[in-house]
Amino acid sequence: MDIGGQEKNGYHVIDIVGKINRLKDSIVLKSYINTLLEKEAKSIALNLEEVTYLDSGALNVLIYCHNSLRKIGGSLVLIAPNEYVKDVLEVVGLNKLVKIYAKNEEFENATKAS
Repeated sequence: MDIGGQEKNGYHVIDIVGKINRLKDSIVLKSYINTLLEKEAKSIALNLEEVTYLDSGALNVLIYCHNSLRKIGGSLVLIAPNEYVKDVLEVVGLNKLVKIYAKNEEFENATKAS
């Protein structure tokens, strides 16, 4: 897993590439998110366009991020999950808690307007 970030339209966008399938990956992702929370980030977007697989540890990190942001009045959104990742998110019900944008362009258009 590779991870990087950028500010875009009021969101801190975390770009993730590869599989999130090891405990180390989940720890790195949670640490990255915690750093943003310490810097008082309230709007985080996870770009999942290049994520090919995620495990239960990754799902726990997504739920943790959603709950942490909600407590401070913020929000988590997900961008461009592939069909496999989208199915996993639907099975655990995350699609009911978190806004999911099908494409990066959809996210950019929606966040430019707000």
